[in-house]
Amino acid sequence: MAPLTKRLLKISVLLYFVSQFFFLVNIQFPRKHSFDEFHYVPSAQEFLAQKENRNYEHPPLAKELMAVGIATWGDRPIGWRFMSTVFGSLTLVGMFLWAFALFKDENIALWVAALTCVNQLLYVQARIGMLDTFMFAFIAFAMAAFAAAWDPDQDPRWTRRFFIFTGVCLGLATATKWFAIIPWTFCIGLVILVRLFQHWNVRFENNSNEDWYSPELWKTIRVRELFIYLGIIPLIFYYLPFLPTHFQKESPHSFWDILFEMQLKMWDGQSRVVGSHPYHSLWKEWALMIRPIWYAFDKEESNDSLVRGVLLIGNPLVMWTGLGAIIACVMGWIKDRRRDAMLIGLTYLALYFSWMVIPRKVSFYYYYYPAGMTLSLALAYVFHRFETAPKKWFRIGYLVIAAGLFIYFFPILAALKIPSNSYVRYTWFSSWI
Repeated sequence: MAPLTKRLLKISVLLYFVSQFFFLVNIQFPRKHSFDEFHYVPSAQEFLAQKENRNYEHPPLAKELMAVGIATWGDRPIGWRFMSTVFGSLTLVGMFLWAFALFKDENIALWVAALTCVNQLLYVQARIGMLDTFMFAFIAFAMAAFAAAWDPDQDPRWTRRFFIFTGVCLGLATATKWFAIIPWTFCIGLVILVRLFQHWNVRFENNSNEDWYSPELWKTIRVRELFIYLGIIPLIFYYLPFLPTHFQKESPHSFWDILFEMQLKMWDGQSRVVGSHPYHSLWKEWALMIRPIWYAFDKEESNDSLVRGVLLIGNPLVMWTGLGAIIACVMGWIKDRRRDAMLIGLTYLALYFSWMVIPRKVSFYYYYYPAGMTLSLALAYVFHRFETAPKKWFRIGYLVIAAGLFIYFFPILAALKIPSNSYVRYTWFSSWI
């Protein structure tokens, strides 16, 4: 990808402000803590008061960012969720830039942004004070920069800048939630694979600029530079958000504590997570959307016959057809050696199937959020790769149907008032209740 043009920046700014306004509408509902806000809002308040943080099982960055929202807007719903809307909007921009880095096509990138906006996952996560919203915003920008760096014909100076930005974002994502170690490891693994291929002098016949591997890729960048970009820089930006704990009034932490003891305490906290929950679901159920999760379901204060609910559920069209698109990406990588297919397909597989081995006693559908977001890219690959000019209407029609489903589900995504028994029209299967 060429360096960011003024046009791309203008589109990014427009996407940010339009989505920011959209996410903020009706943000005051639910009026009570929604799902895990019960944990993270008090934690953010403790950062504001410079007290010892009780939510020690996760890194601090997302809670510090939430504290900024509370300090700005007060201890009320908009304060709890404002920074989530900011990072939800940044996520949309990140998806747009990620798509542009992959396809080098502005129209396809805008289509990805539009589909992401109606995918439902982003809308719900952008309106709740939870860690995953912040984490994935950093991941999206990291993967966009990493994809942009994957260009053998690019000016090495820009490649280095993209790698540096990748490292910064991966470090900040991990400082939000440890799951970001997965994409961090994924990027390092791909770089090692390329370097090994180059060391073994691997070459494919009929190489093209669209191939996932080129012997010329990153040849002017030394191994020690890559180690700094994807090793040292992420570690530095991982530890920076811990520094405020050194200056807190209550039980300040030494730098030794930050480097080691706090990390061990987080690991211990993760191992103590409870082993059951009403909305517990297994990783193998997430891709088929068998067990989504209700973040909130409360009676309207002024009328017991009305309720407001928030259901985290993906757009059925995107979630289910997107799986076929992932298969197409994997086949496009294996059969045609396409760079875009490889980066999309392997990213999804890494984000999703890592949950096969991550030791969690209890898990939820929202863990699928990062993997589910990449389905927009996979679907864009299918349309971009196989459509001809007359068939572009299929892509537009697909987006229209997806938007129609988003509108259909909107009342239980945005906590609108609905009759108490009408939620059943949105829960197509008994496992969705």
